[in-house]
Amino acid sequence: MGDITMGTLSIDCREPERLRDFYAALVGGEKGIKYDCPALTADGLVLLFMGGDFDYIPPVWPEEPGKQQKQMHLDFTVDDLSYAVEKAICLGAVKAPAQYGGEDCITMFNPEGHPFCLLRRAQEKSTFDLYYEKKGWGRIPNLSVNIDCPNFTKLRAFYAQLTDWDPDFHPSALIPENRVIVHFMESDFDYIPPVWPEQPGKQQKQMHFDFGVDDLPAAVERALVLGATKSAIQYGGDLWVTLCDPVGHPFCLCRAEN
Repeated sequence: MGDITMGTLSIDCREPERLRDFYAALVGGEKGIKYDCPALTADGLVLLFMGGDFDYIPPVWPEEPGKQQKQMHLDFTVDDLSYAVEKAICLGAVKAPAQYGGEDCITMFNPEGHPFCLLRRAQEKSTFDLYYEKKGWGRIPNLSVNIDCPNFTKLRAFYAQLTDWDPDFHPSALIPENRVIVHFMESDFDYIPPVWPEQPGKQQKQMHFDFGVDDLPAAVERALVLGATKSAIQYGGDLWVTLCDPVGHPFCLCRAEN
């Protein structure tokens, strides 16, 4: 559906400006304000940092039963992994006690306690690099987005049918028009869908996508046909509609800016 495009990735947090400034100092990008929220544009993706009117609870990682789950997380590819880790720590991040990525992937917690990963850039071109070159897209962006789900095939198929994201890169990934890779990660834990609007003691959404659409009613109808559900509570008036994807994670369809 060609009129649905990547809009923003909204990140819940306690201190929006602090978290925006952390990522800006760590990976660069252009700082700004969008929709009255601190924003950072990096690798063609606009990150919005949203301070909610609820008590934000950071996730526990690795996952533990009954604890907040991360739901989504960011990966950043870097040339010098050791330097990037030390820089992140100096900026207020914490290295996770548990590590599973060997020498090439380090999991960190940002100043709000949400995990992100720093990945060492490969010295030789991978099949992914060659795919981008074949498409004429240049180098793979340093930033990628990872979405937890109980079944990556099902969730990937939903977003592939909802959007025009390129599906040929990898069976567990899609590539939006901004070329930032979106990975669908099948969880090896009991995935808990978030509750929205937030309720005390319930799983929070942590992050969510906002999509720009040309025809909002038509986009909502298509999402529903594909397996989404419309939230019973709406705050967007005629500007945006909140839905939940087939695994229960909220996303927004928003009228595209003129």
